[in-house]
Amino acid sequence: MRGEFKSTLDAKGRMNFPVKLREELNGSFFISKTIGERCIKVYSKDDWNALVEAIHQMPQVKTADIQRYIFGSAYEVEPDKQGRVLIPQPLREYARLRADIVIVGLEGRAEIWDKALWDERNENLDMDDMRSVAMEMGL
Repeated sequence: MRGEFKSTLDAKGRMNFPVKLREELNGSFFISKTIGERCIKVYSKDDWNALVEAIHQMPQVKTADIQRYIFGSAYEVEPDKQGRVLIPQPLREYARLRADIVIVGLEGRAEIWDKALWDERNENLDMDDMRSVAMEMGL
């Protein structure tokens, strides 16, 4: 999954999920809170299962809070015939989703952002830090 896509939430909390990403996800997929960001993480079934397995491989004493945070906020969703996905109210509130939203592909996962928060985040990026990491990676 890659790219940036614009969408809007309707009055019922549904959004039109991008065709390109729907095709890659191939049916239903999982959404949940994101640690450290005010957005919703989108996982394919395979990536979700890998995440669950990775968390279960660690001692529960270390992952209990992460399990509560991620699994407790997770929903399996499936686009309807029009390609719309219902974003449950708790996730809409968490990510502060209003009308205009942005879906960002992250190679294997995606994020759903409120457009104003996405724009604000991009305006405040630390370009010096990104440049340093990019140079370290040879980009």
